[in-house]
Amino acid sequence: MFAGNELQVETAVHNALKTMRGVERNQIATFLIDPVVLYILAATSKRCLTVSEMAPVVNLPAATCYKLIYQMDKLGLVAFCGNGRNSGRGKAAAYTSVLKEMHLDMKNSVIVLRVTWKNGTTDEFRKDLVPQTADPCPFGTISAQPTEADGAAFD
Repeated sequence: MFAGNELQVETAVHNALKTMRGVERNQIATFLIDPVVLYILAATSKRCLTVSEMAPVVNLPAATCYKLIYQMDKLGLVAFCGNGRNSGRGKAAAYTSVLKEMHLDMKNSVIVLRVTWKNGTTDEFRKDLVPQTADPCPFGTISAQPTEADGAAFD
């Protein structure tokens, strides 16, 4: 485990959140609903971990963790804490999550994701599951053709 300087970690989290503000919100939301990303964010929420430390915790190959951490770092979802000790070849990069807590609600065909970041700010992501149509009345092009049974009822 990486035992980092608190000020260094706090600065890294601040910089990661600054990076995240420059990323499109849909990319952030897409990553946040990925269960594997959530496992990594949960594993690194309380402490900084190297990829070799987090891989067994999240039950993923190290190569997959490296790929996800690289993408999450570019999005600002994890912060680089510094270099930790690696069991074999010296120092390895350690990361921590910038996510403090997250709530997912689904009600009335709307998914709402509320996220609190480690700096105390919150974001809300909404996705309406009802398809938007250009035609205000989706049944406007259907015409009613009376059948013989309908015609007999009105005679």
